[in-house]
Parts: sequence; structure tokens; C-alpha cells
Amino acid sequence: MKSKILLALGMLSWVTLTSACSAPPNCPTCGTTRNGTVVAINTMEVPQSSPFGKPFTVWDLVLHDPVNRRLYVTDRSHAAIAVFDTATDLPIGQVRGGFVGSVCCEPDRISNFNEASGPNGVVWTPPTVAGGKLGNLWVSDGDSTLKVFNLDTDTLPVVVGDRTASQAFATVRTGRAVTNIDDCARGTNVSADPTGNPCGDLRADEPSFDPEHNRLIITNGDGPNGAFVTLVDTTDPTCPVTGATPSGRCVKAQFVFDGAPDNQTTGCLDPAVSGVVRAGVKCVHVGKNGAATNGLGGSVYNSGTHRFLQAVPQVGPNPADGEVTELDPVSMTVTNHFLLQGLGCQAASLAIGPSNNLLVGCANREGEAFPPSTFILDATSGAIIKSIYEVGRVDEVWYNSGDKRFYLAARDLENGSSLGIIDATNNMWLYNSPTGGNAHGLAADPVNNHIYIPLSPNPRCGRFSAEGCIAVYAAQ
Repeated sequence: MKSKILLALGMLSWVTLTSACSAPPNCPTCGTTRNGTVVAINTMEVPQSSPFGKPFTVWDLVLHDPVNRRLYVTDRSHAAIAVFDTATDLPIGQVRGGFVGSVCCEPDRISNFNEASGPNGVVWTPPTVAGGKLGNLWVSDGDSTLKVFNLDTDTLPVVVGDRTASQAFATVRTGRAVTNIDDCARGTNVSADPTGNPCGDLRADEPSFDPEHNRLIITNGDGPNGAFVTLVDTTDPTCPVTGATPSGRCVKAQFVFDGAPDNQTTGCLDPAVSGVVRAGVKCVHVGKNGAATNGLGGSVYNSGTHRFLQAVPQVGPNPADGEVTELDPVSMTVTNHFLLQGLGCQAASLAIGPSNNLLVGCANREGEAFPPSTFILDATSGAIIKSIYEVGRVDEVWYNSGDKRFYLAARDLENGSSLGIIDATNNMWLYNSPTGGNAHGLAADPVNNHIYIPLSPNPRCGRFSAEGCIAVYAAQ
């Protein structure tokens, strides 16, 4: 009964806000209004943000599981995955398992050290335990690990005073963790890390899943020894460690974006220096167009070509040059490069839509302020189908099969953070709907076509304005 009353109050609190958010028919920022505008219709409270703890202010990526209609939000503020039911738009609880959380370089500093924080990204895979219903969750973390959970046993309700973590499966190592955060932040080695590298390989980040071969890829893009992608077999989430495979038996390969010739398998860094390439793991170099010199973005599996596509914000010395790299999860080889030369698109996130079209969300990274842009490519050839300049500077993008639209978390637009909407049937930009500060993650439910956007404390959170929330957007 309490949940129904709270939901009703939340809906009432949005009456004024949704009216204010609606755009007039002659909206100057709209590509078309024939399908109506997209506005916030509701909010969801983030577990443990109130009344249990501190506000929800720092997060990374968002995932929606369409099978069980659950939303997973990487909540760094509470070192947890916040879990929501998108059939009812209500919180369920958390997944907690020793996540790093929002890391800062010294005590009492407000700003977080993004490159060592976590959790960062999530992948949902089908159940591997007999009788399992909810499946498994693979979560990338700030200590260069991938933590694996059984959602049937590890999804925990939030109880006052209860901070118990539950992790049924493995912790998979993708690289070396930070050994001293202060040295890492300052570029010093006062702590005398024996490798000379107190940063290790920093956070494991953006993952994506191949349901045909039951494999996922995950990035380490921020470390001082260069960017790499780890390929993991998801059929055995216990990922046992043996003498022959000290990184875990499920780790199959690492693609090192160092500019060496494609598919060369020699000359990788020693594991004592970097976490890259342990015994039993194939080393594959990537470098036709140069090294990845500004980290790695998101990835997506293309069922049309049976390949992964990996966003690379910058290749070589020119910040305007990015690319999308195609990787074969079976042969564990580089198979293609879609070069975005001179476009100023620091590719951040990818989504596959109808007709094998690939949306590339472009970001601003490391102080490079390119004009907003979004590109739609042929996901087989890499040819540019459409260039869109009304929206860009995004982090996460999403394709919603329910309404056949692309959604973009455009956090760095000149007029403030917005939700960008593109019609995926004709590649037409439709509308930018205002969101809030640093609104950079999103996902959609294809059944009700609701779009879910994490917001830090913000007036759009209604009665949760002081705590932060998950805002629910929908077409009107």
C-alpha cells in the first residue's frame, strides 16, 4: 500500500513539471513535432539515497533487461547497482559486492577520480544455474575487475542498517588495479610501486554482450600503458583460476590498441608491468590507423555481421580522427576499421538500429570542444549514411525497438544537458528534451517505451530533488 501511495504522490508532483517541459508546436529546437514531444512523466527514488543515506550524485552507465523488464543503474555514490522494475516504474533494491565506489585522490576532496571509480558498466546474460530465472549480471569496476552476480540470489532489498553484500560468482581480473591513488593522481611514485606504475590499468569500463557466442568484451581505456579490450566467455561465471590461467579460465583474449600491425600476437607488455595478457590469454594487436590515444568508448554486438563494434574516440595524434573497430569474437581477430577521419567525432557510444544502421554518439573528451555531431553508418561497410548536427556531445546512446527511435544522453550541449531523439526508420532528428546536469546515461523499455535517465539532485526530480533520482521520460 505504501508503494502505491508514494507512486501516486510522485505522479502528482510531476503535473506542473511535465506541463512546463512540453514544447509548443512551433518549437525552434525540434526537427518535427508530428509525433509529439518527449517529456518527464515520473521519477523513481534511488535505493539508499533517502532516507537511508547520502544523495545519488555519481553514476556511469545504464542497462535495461527486456526479458525481465529490469533496469540496472551503476550507482557509484552508494557503491552498488540500483535495480528497478520498469513494468511498474518502482525501485526493487540493489546489487552490492565490494564495488570501488566514487574514488577521490585524497581525503576531503569533493571531485571524484573517474578513471579509478566504479561500478561502470553492466551486461546481463541468461541464467547458468539450474532453475535460475533472472540471469547473471557482469559489472565492470574501478579496480580493473569484472564482478559477476547471480541475480536470483544477489539482488538485495534495501533495509535500514543492512549493508551486506552478496556475490555468487567470480571476480574476473582484466588488468592491474591502482596501487596508490594519490601517486596515480599526481603522476608520482612516492609509494615506490615496483613497476613504476601506481595507476595500474585503472578502471574496467564499457562492456557489451554477444548472445550468439555467449561472449562479452570490456574495455580498459584509461591506463598509462595504453588501451585494451578483454574478451570473456560468459558460459562459466565462476571463471576458475588455475596456474595456467591466473586471470581466470573465462578470459580468452585481449586486443591491445597500441598501433602495432593488426592481429600481430607478439610484443605485448609483461603482466608484471601491466595486467595485459596473462598466461592462457591470446594477445592481439590493433593499429591499422594508429594507436588509441584518448581511451576507448562503448561497444555493441552486430548480429548482422556476427562481430563486435568498438568505439575509439581518437586514433593517432589528431583529436578529430576517431574510428569504430570491428572485432571477431570467434577467431579473436581484428576484421575491419571504420575510420571517422577529420570529423571531430570522438566516438563514445554505439547503437544498432533497423537496416543494420549504426548510430555513433560523439563526445568531447579531454578538453576538445568539437561542434555537436552524430553519425549513422552502414554497420557492415562503415559508409556514412547520415550526418546529424542538431545533437551530439553524448556519453551513452540507446536504440529502442519498441518505438524505433535512437535516444542520446547529450550532457554537454551548449544549452544544457538534453535527451536527443532520432527516428531510426528515416534517420531524422526529432527533438532535444531538457534533462539536467551531467545526465549522461540512459536506457529504454521497449514495452512501454519509457526512457530512464539518472539525474543528480535536480528540480526535475520533483520530491526527490535533494537526493537525485531516475527520471522517466515518454512521448506525449
